[in-house]
Amino acid sequence: MIYAAESTHDSTDLQDSLTASLRRELGEYGALLQLITLQQEAILDRKVDRVLELSAEIEDQIEITHGYRKEREAAAEEIALFAGLSKTATLRALTPNFRPVLRPLIEALVDEVNRLIAQTRRRAQQNQVLLARSMELAEELITRVNPRSVSKTYSARGRVNIKLAAGMSRLLDRS
Repeated sequence: MIYAAESTHDSTDLQDSLTASLRRELGEYGALLQLITLQQEAILDRKVDRVLELSAEIEDQIEITHGYRKEREAAAEEIALFAGLSKTATLRALTPNFRPVLRPLIEALVDEVNRLIAQTRRRAQQNQVLLARSMELAEELITRVNPRSVSKTYSARGRVNIKLAAGMSRLLDRS
């Protein structure tokens, strides 16, 4: 154990660093979820320009969140090695090595990060379904208005290639 009376300044710093990293990661996942929620609202309100803006913001936020996750993983590895555990030890496995006063906080932060990750994934999947359905409806409308204006073929990768009468084509991801 690296806490209590035998706790050194180094172990305290490592634990505090991990706690701060978890808090930052939690904040960034919250920001990502907020952007994805705004994107869903824009999809439902049919605000195409806003959906595109938010898509770019979401990509940027994913990169930021990934950076904080890497920071937290590095802090956890350092604590694991300091405690004589495998550097791949989970945060749950590391928890007994923390100062008793920090354990509930670490557990709560880990639970909340995991909850936000699951909620973010669900909301992102919902957005993908909504966008795919919107595309299908738009294609159906175009086909009904002018049946010869749209032709669909499949690429070798299983994507639908839609050719419009004006010579434009685009690939829609239908995985």
